[in-house]
Order: sequence, then structure tokens, then C-alpha cells
Amino acid sequence: MKLAHWLVSGCLLLLAACATTPEVSHSMSAPAANVVDSPFSTSGRLAVNYQGRGQLASFDWQHSAGSDQLNVKTPIGTTVASLRRDASGVRLLADGQERRATDVESLTEDTLGWPLPLSNLAWWARGLAAPGIQAEQAADGRLQQQGWLIRHSQDATTHLPRRLELEREGLSIRLVFSDWRGSDASSPLSTQP
Repeated sequence: MKLAHWLVSGCLLLLAACATTPEVSHSMSAPAANVVDSPFSTSGRLAVNYQGRGQLASFDWQHSAGSDQLNVKTPIGTTVASLRRDASGVRLLADGQERRATDVESLTEDTLGWPLPLSNLAWWARGLAAPGIQAEQAADGRLQQQGWLIRHSQDATTHLPRRLELEREGLSIRLVFSDWRGSDASSPLSTQP
């Protein structure tokens, strides 16, 4: 009983902490032609609500143009799932089992019952529409792409990504970034001359 109390208290403190950082909504647009997919690493909190059931977790994510490593953890820091994407496909380690697939969306759909759009999440997290895929602005300012409604916020001071909210058919995913480290600390993307 005491552990459950501490877990709930910890979650409430984490949620309260994210409300104290000033954020501004950021209009998402297609990336410029000279923008390249720069590596970054980030950590933060993840909230998923699927068909009325919610889950909270923390995460660590390392991204490069050719790969992603995403670790999902309990609020007290125990890794419960590890997802790796690279040129050979996708590997998910969870519940003592390893699962493989050619793409993240089908693997997470089969495993979790809902798709994690990791292929384009790196672009959306940086406030850009994924390149090469049709996108449009919804009436409320959110980006619509791949069946998702997407809202991006950035830190009002540093202009680094702060929050990403995704919604689609009974599923909402919210990521709150507490730490962002990229190849250029002042910009989450780089450009080619």
C-alpha cells in the first residue's frame, strides 16, 4: 500500500513540475529543403490514453537518421520496454520476450494494440511535419499527418522542444521533454549549405 501511495505522489509531483515551465505553441510546417535529420537524445515523461485507459511512464530516447533507441520506464525508473530501430528492422524487448518486425508501427500495434509512429515522431518532436508525406493544418492549428492530429510546444526561453501531443481514433499520446541534447544546442535541426 505504501508503494502505491509513493507512486501516485511521485506522478502528481512530476505532472505539477511540467506546469511550471513556460511554453509556447509552435506552428508546425514542412521542413526546409536544406534541413537534415540531426541526431538528438532526450528524456521525459510519456502519457498514453487508449480507449479510456491511461498509462504514465518516463522515457529515454536516442535518435539518429538511421536509428532510434527508446527505453520506456516506470515512474520510479525501472525499464519495462526497450525499442530499437535500425536498418535491419525493429526489435522490442518487453516482459522478458523479444519481438521483431520491419517497422515500429506494426510491431507496436501487434504488441500494444496501438501504433507508435516512431518513424515520424523525430520530426514532429522538433516541430516539423515529416518530409514527403502529405500534411495540412487543422482548423484549431494542429498539424494533420498520417491520421494523427499533432500539437507541438517549445520552451519559451530556449525554444527547444517541450511538449508533443498526438491524437487519433481513441488514442492520445503526450510526451513532455525534460531534457534535450542535440548536435547543435541552440537548434534541434541543422541545415546544409
